[in-house]
Amino acid sequence: MAELALVYESRSYSTGIVGRSICNARNHHWVAENTGGDAVGAGELFCASIAACAVNMVETIANAENRALDRMEVNVAAYRDPDKPAPDKTGADVSLYDAVRIQFRMWGVSDDDARFLVKTWKQR
Repeated sequence: MAELALVYESRSYSTGIVGRSICNARNHHWVAENTGGDAVGAGELFCASIAACAVNMVETIANAENRALDRMEVNVAAYRDPDKPAPDKTGADVSLYDAVRIQFRMWGVSDDDARFLVKTWKQR
């Protein structure tokens, strides 16, 4: 197997407050919380990272394929059935989602090109 090159790296560490962590990537730092706090939630960061990846990749694909694309917006939402029991034996709340939905909105691109761009993104 070929030697792998490090592309991205982030870390998170505990703060001494259960459910709150400090995250960093390079020289950027932010607070992430489970729920109920003022900081952005870890689940929200999960959704945001998928959305950012989609926007950046689709714009790159459109540029490489010479497909017109003025701008775009991606919304990612994670869903959980509140009546479903937690999957672990302790009954603790764990971050498992029953569905993750991704919505793409694009401007300045034909419907066929938009479908091509999303399909190509999904294959990568």
